[in-house]
Amino acid sequence: MEDFDILKRFDNDKLIDVVKNYKRYGYDDEIRDYAINLLEERGWSVEDLKTFGYWENSDYEEALIQYKAYCRNSLIAVCVLVLSLCMLAPIYLVFVFMAYRNVCKFYQALGRKEEAVFSFDLCWHVLLFFYLKEKMKEELKGIR
Repeated sequence: MEDFDILKRFDNDKLIDVVKNYKRYGYDDEIRDYAINLLEERGWSVEDLKTFGYWENSDYEEALIQYKAYCRNSLIAVCVLVLSLCMLAPIYLVFVFMAYRNVCKFYQALGRKEEAVFSFDLCWHVLLFFYLKEKMKEELKGIR
């Protein structure tokens, strides 16, 4: 009821702003309807409000639509990323294990009895790939 008393003291410009931007201000439809009724008492019709572009804030409405679409699409993108990673993680682990076995067999083929010359860590596999690739390439050049 306090909001309605405050609206009575507003001039027409402020009431028009309430009608046009009520969502932006977080007002409900009841407050907007009351502001419209006050404007009608002061000589403004609903048609006048619509004609002069005071009925709704189309820029705000469009921005709100785009914001909601962004939130929805971003959430979908994150979910797809997480699901993809969850589905691909087992495949990744299989190939990392196979690569580790290849390194062990590589050094066995060179006549070395050591397991692997690096500590096997899944987190570092991507970085170790480049290091081991170059190191193994150099070792291959040394084979006679």
